[in-house]
Amino acid sequence: MTTVALRFATQDGIPFILATERGPGYASLVGRFEEDEHRAHMADDDWLYLIGMDAGGDPRGFALLQHRRRRDGSQFLRRIAVVEAGKGFGRPFLSAVIDWVFADTDADRVRLHVRKINVRARHVYTSLGFVEDPDAEPEPDSGAMVLRRADWPVR
Repeated sequence: MTTVALRFATQDGIPFILATERGPGYASLVGRFEEDEHRAHMADDDWLYLIGMDAGGDPRGFALLQHRRRRDGSQFLRRIAVVEAGKGFGRPFLSAVIDWVFADTDADRVRLHVRKINVRARHVYTSLGFVEDPDAEPEPDSGAMVLRRADWPVR
């Protein structure tokens, strides 16, 4: 199993985040922000940036949680991206992010939107227990998924 450690991102992590979200095909699959947008989001406590590191301590991915001040009991996973998709880091990284949300926040669910063309991501989300979110209103090219705390196995 791939070992993943999480750390909170700081402004000095922005070059890594920019490079990762500009990987091949990511613009159409996960989107991207400009540097000034990332800086503004990091300064806003409604956002949280997490960096996923491998066993050697090298950054391999990042995740953005948005709408953290909402009082509806949910955390919105705005973006998750890894340096090398398909190499086995994404699923354990997402699992670590979910573990953190359920262990360190009061959230009872994690919500996300996934582009319909992002088959790989949808497969990973489903394999971790995410289901279609009937209450969400996603964009026309996206679906909304949710994972409830009660459906997340204790690890």
